[in-house]
Amino acid sequence: MLYTGEELLWIAICDDERKSVREIREILMEGELEPGDFKISSFSSGRELLNASVSRYNLLILDMMFPGENGRDIAREYRKKNKDGLIVFCTDKANPIPEDFNFLPYRYMRKDRIRQLRSGLLETVEEMYRRKAKKRIPFTNGKSVVLIEADKILYMEIAKTGSTVFYYDRDNIVSQIRVKEKLKDLYPKMAVFGFEFSHNSYLVNCHYLKQWNNNELELIDGTRLSISRARKNKFREVCIRYIS
Repeated sequence: MLYTGEELLWIAICDDERKSVREIREILMEGELEPGDFKISSFSSGRELLNASVSRYNLLILDMMFPGENGRDIAREYRKKNKDGLIVFCTDKANPIPEDFNFLPYRYMRKDRIRQLRSGLLETVEEMYRRKAKKRIPFTNGKSVVLIEADKILYMEIAKTGSTVFYYDRDNIVSQIRVKEKLKDLYPKMAVFGFEFSHNSYLVNCHYLKQWNNNELELIDGTRLSISRARKNKFREVCIRYIS
């Protein structure tokens, strides 16, 4: 796949510790859906960061302590130039204070807690994809292309040729449409919206889950679908974020 600058997800790491930068970069790359999605830049000081084109960055991962600089001052200047980018405070030397919420941080993480750091960064990558991705998904129906909002889709089911999409129509009634796209090809673009396989035959929108056990799930409209033994652990891991 070829990417232009507009399609890239731009990430800035601002940290003067090389080991931390390397660890953060490695975790971020785990969350990359396709090679070439990310452009990651690292800066060893706030001055370096703020001299760059910070308005392009979808995500800033920012240490709080620098020699002669304050991470909060860096965050304040970054936010003036970039109103929409995600900010993650990532440090092992400072604790959050009420002022920090003025910068609208998405996460506050400790670098010395590697398990939580990994989990938090991967969730942040998912959020970055969600914000960047287009919410209307194109599907091929015969010779036509149909656009369906991702958050209107309950689930998709495998079909002999392609798949069947079950979604809420304009009257808030569950409708279905047969499309040419296969589930395995749809998965990379749908995963960022909270979709996961419960079974090789079903790609489910976890936002619409009502309940599930080891063998079966129920959606809020009463639809029941199978959960396969091979898929149940990954399905549970993803969907636990969305069901209350």
